Amino acid sequence: MTLSSDGLRLSMEGKLWRICLTTAILLCGIGCQNNSSERRCNVLIVNDDTYSGVIRNGNDCPSPNNFSDWKGNCTPQQEIQRLCIISAGENTTTSEKCHPEFPNCTFEVRKDNNSYFITLSKDAVNTQELHLWFPLRKNMTCIPSQFYQNTTDYLTTPVKPETICGMKSTYDAAACRNKTPDTFILEITAEGPISCLTCNNPVKKPDMNISLPSGQMESSNGVISADLASEAMKNLSSLIELMGNASTAAISMGKVKGLLSKLHKDDPKDINFGFSPNKDMSIVEDKNALNKYFNRSVRVSKEAYDMALNKSGTFVGVLVFPSMSQDEKKSIVLNGEVVGIEIGAHIANLTDTIDIEYRNVDKVGFNVFCNSWNGKGKLPNWTTDGCQTLESNNSITCQCTHLSFFAILMSPPPKNISASDVASLTYISYIGCGLSMFFLGTALFMQFVISKTKSSQATKILVNLFLAMLFLNLTFLTNETIAAMGSYVACVIIGAVMHYSMLSTFTWFLIEAVHLFLQLKKRTANIKHYMLKVYVVGWVLPALVVIVLLGLQKYTLMSIQTDDGKSVKMCWITDIYIHYGVNIGYYALVFVWTLTNFIIVVRQILILRKTNVGKCKNDPASKNTLTILGLLFLLGLTWGFAFFSYGPMVIPSYYIFSILNSFQGFFLFLYYYNTNKIVGDDRNSVFTNQSTSTFSNIYDDSPVHKK
Repeated sequence: MTLSSDGLRLSMEGKLWRICLTTAILLCGIGCQNNSSERRCNVLIVNDDTYSGVIRNGNDCPSPNNFSDWKGNCTPQQEIQRLCIISAGENTTTSEKCHPEFPNCTFEVRKDNNSYFITLSKDAVNTQELHLWFPLRKNMTCIPSQFYQNTTDYLTTPVKPETICGMKSTYDAAACRNKTPDTFILEITAEGPISCLTCNNPVKKPDMNISLPSGQMESSNGVISADLASEAMKNLSSLIELMGNASTAAISMGKVKGLLSKLHKDDPKDINFGFSPNKDMSIVEDKNALNKYFNRSVRVSKEAYDMALNKSGTFVGVLVFPSMSQDEKKSIVLNGEVVGIEIGAHIANLTDTIDIEYRNVDKVGFNVFCNSWNGKGKLPNWTTDGCQTLESNNSITCQCTHLSFFAILMSPPPKNISASDVASLTYISYIGCGLSMFFLGTALFMQFVISKTKSSQATKILVNLFLAMLFLNLTFLTNETIAAMGSYVACVIIGAVMHYSMLSTFTWFLIEAVHLFLQLKKRTANIKHYMLKVYVVGWVLPALVVIVLLGLQKYTLMSIQTDDGKSVKMCWITDIYIHYGVNIGYYALVFVWTLTNFIIVVRQILILRKTNVGKCKNDPASKNTLTILGLLFLLGLTWGFAFFSYGPMVIPSYYIFSILNSFQGFFLFLYYYNTNKIVGDDRNSVFTNQSTSTFSNIYDDSPVHKK
């Protein structure tokens, strides 16, 4: 005997619904869950391989006026009438209208491998009317105690598509085949979280193509003229009229590819341009798709979008110029590509930067730096100003505060130092810095805690030098640890503080030499507010330099490569020109002045020694040697081994500097102790006079006179 369709449905309802679902609802208490004024399309999806389709269409709850026990919820019997029940068999699909009261309560259910795939329209999600009920997903069977429950209050909890589907939904081309863009697909598996796919492809192809002749921009050897490329960027605004009603257009000028997009005043937002390997460009609305399908991208921030609109900008254009003419330095450009970005208005000083990202980059054997060019001149004049370089594994991101031409310049790193040398130098440096900090700290303790008398000008200058060197050693010891933390802000701070400490140390070396010179000439007493001026020069001037470099974003993470492929990271200045100009250039000036004064003082010591020999007053040679060594460290001449080492002498110079630097704090402590001795039970400070040492004849240690 063959059952009719209605008979089959009644049979299914009697077999499945009476035995399983009614008991489940009564025991689990699905309930309306909401105030009756909030009309919902509640759908229960059950598992039965013998039938696929709507078992029962739901009816809305009666009016509250008809409730004999009205307390804001439907009774279980009324809920049964309200509930729409759908059976989904294995490897079957049903797409029937479920609830007559709700026009948007239409969806498609498919079950594959014990997982449900529910296709919903965008309207069904946005109206927030649809609630889906399932058995507990672990078994997907209709057992009352195994309904999908809220573990807090053990009430049955529905799946609400509006809480899962939306802007964060990912696109899957295979799942969305033959589906409209305004479709979502809920995936509910036996185990794992509920996910939602969108069929709205985030990769937007251009609405139209505009092909233009390259003209004279491309030379016969394939090199693109930089000045003509700049003109091409300026002329992008003339292409807006050719676009008509189209919002986006692909631009092609010979080898130059790009994309032009109109700006819309009612929808300012970030715009992501993705470059495919064949240099075709698309606008991408999803970050995951951008990383998955494109190896290069440009993000124009909402801030730049708003700024352009406020300045009457109407478009944003991105062009990629392969093989652009090189600058005078013949710099190597990553992939030979220069990216030009134009937005129809002058954009600068952005806080939310323009990001140019290259993924899957092979940069082994090179240092990379993000650079920009303002488009002026016949050849590019690359600068790192306004661009921050971020490296992560095999990707490079340029974060720039302005719009212009951008490129990633690559330069071979210095010859890699051996891993054994790095380990040895690190060991020596850490021990040396620790010893120096100990003796410097001891001298400062003696000065501020034990000494009770007024300090001389020379002692005050020496104490400030101790402070600068103490901070320099401390920041050096902690720099590598902070660099390993991976925090950009912390790295910038420690790099700036260490640089400030180093510049302050150099400045106090210079002040020591200047004070020594003035003492030789007996002129310090004639300078008004002498120490105040010394403090300003010693602490304020280095701070101004560091503040400027902070504004230029010159402090970042750098790596020192070793011959075993590993690297040592620290926070410092990666711009080689800043390093040579500010650090080496400044120390070179300090070195010339301090070396000159050192020669003068040593000559004076030798002259005084001869004079004392003639008067039968011969100082021990050891005392003169100690004085000269003290001067070497006092004037910072040993730092020349680190800054002026080149060629085959680089590594030996590093060892010499590291060893000498280990003794710097010790010798400076001895000098301080000998020139500021503490004697007697009352611990009064007695300064040495001309009879105690030869050097005291030159370096007047008399107490400061009040002005």
